[in-house]
Amino acid sequence: MDYADDDHLTRSLTELGDPDALFGISRGRFLAKLGLGLGLMLFGVVANYFWWFRGPAGFGHLELLVLIVVPLSGGAMLVHMYRERGLHVLVYPAGLLRLRRGEVDSFPWREVDHVLLNVNRAGDAEFVRGADGEPLACWLPVDVPTFQLWKAGLTVARGDGVAAHFGPALTDYAALAEEVQRRTFEALWPEVWANFAAGRTIEFGDIEATRRGLQYNGKALPWADVKELAVAQGKLSVKQGGKWLPWVLVDVKEVPNPHLLFALVSEARRLALAPQLGEPPARAAE
Repeated sequence: MDYADDDHLTRSLTELGDPDALFGISRGRFLAKLGLGLGLMLFGVVANYFWWFRGPAGFGHLELLVLIVVPLSGGAMLVHMYRERGLHVLVYPAGLLRLRRGEVDSFPWREVDHVLLNVNRAGDAEFVRGADGEPLACWLPVDVPTFQLWKAGLTVARGDGVAAHFGPALTDYAALAEEVQRRTFEALWPEVWANFAAGRTIEFGDIEATRRGLQYNGKALPWADVKELAVAQGKLSVKQGGKWLPWVLVDVKEVPNPHLLFALVSEARRLALAPQLGEPPARAAE
């Protein structure tokens, strides 16, 4: 990718050194998405003209898709690409650096409060485990839509409320989402697990995790009855053993740190049949 003309990027690389990973929107990718968005809008204009002024001018489900959804998708793509123009993301061992049109924001991993994911589908989380089976890394794989770019995204928020949003217009967006989740997991998981082992309630938006199980809007589900977590159609579902319908169904983009929730559910279920929870990992007590 050609970033040679970006002064802020050059300055950052000079002062901070080479990052572990660098993400941005290459000129070729930007022009390709720009052309696709303009093409979809032009198609919509031409199709609407011939349909309403030269054609039958009827209206149905197919017409709704062709005459309205297609050009709107093109327009939304153009808006998304405009907002993401000039964006560069640098990943360092200490944190993430966002460069965008003269603005520079840093997100040290230790200062990240939560991560939000807008993902359409995720069957299960990916894990890296240690010799004793303890999770060392956990992340949700993300899908990258071709047209509806607004249906995917990643938000990183610091404890002081400053947040940065990254979308699939970025080259290698899936790799960026994995990097952010893995590094924030390493920074946040020890405290989460230590608090959980100490009997404190861990909040993931409206979903709460305790030593006894999950809680949601006054409902409780013991760990032994939790079957699995999954994401489909942008919804996070908690499935209960022996039940057809999900016990909980919420928008995944409204659940902070979903990768930590998946890891906590995995560990809690693994320990549900043990006589007691046991001591937290040594790194969690440091």
